[in-house]
Amino acid sequence: MTEPLAIVIVNWNACAHLRACLRAAVPLGRPVVVVDNASGDGSAAMVARDFPTVELIASRTNLGFAGGVNAGMRATATPWVLVLNPDVIVDDGSVARLLEGASAAAAAGPPIGAAGGCLIGEDGRPQAGFAVRRFPTLATFAVDLLLVDKVWPANPVTRRYLAADLDLTVDQDVEQPAAACLLVRREAFDAVAGFDEGFHPAWFEDVDFCRRLHVAGWRIRYVAAARPRHEGGVAMRSLGLTTFAPVWYRNMTRYVDRHFSGPARITYRLLLVVGVALRVAASLVRGRPADARAYAACAAPAFRYPSRHG
Repeated sequence: MTEPLAIVIVNWNACAHLRACLRAAVPLGRPVVVVDNASGDGSAAMVARDFPTVELIASRTNLGFAGGVNAGMRATATPWVLVLNPDVIVDDGSVARLLEGASAAAAAGPPIGAAGGCLIGEDGRPQAGFAVRRFPTLATFAVDLLLVDKVWPANPVTRRYLAADLDLTVDQDVEQPAAACLLVRREAFDAVAGFDEGFHPAWFEDVDFCRRLHVAGWRIRYVAAARPRHEGGVAMRSLGLTTFAPVWYRNMTRYVDRHFSGPARITYRLLLVVGVALRVAASLVRGRPADARAYAACAAPAFRYPSRHG
């Protein structure tokens, strides 16, 4: 009989975290697929050796997070798929509660396309500001790019974006749960053609996916009783600022071009140039020329013609 849920884990150079993730996930008795994005740390060999029941897709190239999710979805046939980062630890209770919460909410209105839980950090506390966010707006990007949220972290624009007003003890419809642990309905995934692999290798592909679900009429649910453990920041630490920063701003620009109006896309580009200049100047003042060069490389998307992506 087809399992109602499969687990897809997208991995890149996170062997130790992946092993811990699989030690928790495999005993749940669900089909597990690991998509390894050409890791150089022995991740694929570890999975093949230590977890023979896991289906391993060992890509020779880095498909990115979006490409990894899409590959994992193609390798499964269940109506629900739980997408995990390798730095997430789930138990049977969290998985069952996600399913139950999504199913119960669907009975009260339009169907649920995705669901996320209350991510718990290493300190044992909910990761408020990360587990659930609202879709970013031009104001969100402005306070970020202009460093307003660095000098005024509690500003109302950032608080709204980070959903600081939400009660994380209550189940509710939300806009953007973290893709680190995201339950996805296959029907909804297919309806919006999956994740956009143009957000490569990572960042903003999950925001884009949730926004396209929302526009297509699918609800997205937050389930408070599902409490997986999550470390966070593993991929960013592996990349370092020199690689991370240009990717972050390139993908941010792709998101803006897809979802914002023409005037907003132009305004965003002006903000990006100013924001990059501020970061370059701050890095030089701090005596970090390598950081300055990394930020300078982030200005390139501002000079690309602002057209919508399909």
